[in-house]
Amino acid sequence: MGFKRMLAAASDWRTLAVLGAGIAISAVVSNPFPGIIGLGAYLWLAQRLASSPQFEQAAEKIRIARQLAERHQEMERTVKELSRELPATMLRGWEARIREVLNAARLLYKEWQTRPEEHADKTAVIEEALQLATHYLRILRAYYTLYVAPKPPDVRVVRERIARNQQRLAATTDMEARRTLNGAIEMDQQVLQQGISQEVERERYLAKLANIESTMDLLRRQVFDPTKTGEGQRLHDVLLEAVAMDQALQEVQQRTRVKA
Repeated sequence: MGFKRMLAAASDWRTLAVLGAGIAISAVVSNPFPGIIGLGAYLWLAQRLASSPQFEQAAEKIRIARQLAERHQEMERTVKELSRELPATMLRGWEARIREVLNAARLLYKEWQTRPEEHADKTAVIEEALQLATHYLRILRAYYTLYVAPKPPDVRVVRERIARNQQRLAATTDMEARRTLNGAIEMDQQVLQQGISQEVERERYLAKLANIESTMDLLRRQVFDPTKTGEGQRLHDVLLEAVAMDQALQEVQQRTRVKA
């Protein structure tokens, strides 16, 4: 029997009524004995109540509701953080996609709130949907910080510059000019390789964001449909991937800040 459950039972109106009756009688008759008996009955009733299956079920429902509320609040806090940290141009470009993900999460949570008894078997799915929406926002924030804000090199422009310098290199016999052109080509090739690597990583994160979007849309349409099954496993797999990506991005951001 947990301390919280015992505390809840001790705060129940039935146990408090017994304690209050004992104290009231003691005050009326000016004798502490009824109050002592009332205290003993209060503690006994609180213990019995806390250990009853009905009270345990009620306590579990409260715990689940509180847990989902915390997930929902975390998501809404992340929304506010994102609106403060990302520039308006970025937010406008992603506005429709962000709204779709958040609306799906909010609708799922609201539907569960209206009929928690009926949707008790969907609790884990709702919680993971709220978590997934939160990680979506965090991945988007890290994506902006790492791949949009730093203004990555334009691969096409770098390739064109390399080609021009290679043509100049082939056309000149001056040793000093050749050294300069070789150095420029070598630096541009390094920039090109870095730009290509960043583009591959960028596309990977964009694909992950798109996968989360489609998963949230599928959940919104199917999670409460009794004829549809299997959405929970897909959600769980996507959530695990999103958590891993979010953590990886946070580590990259941390290393970037340390180098700066």
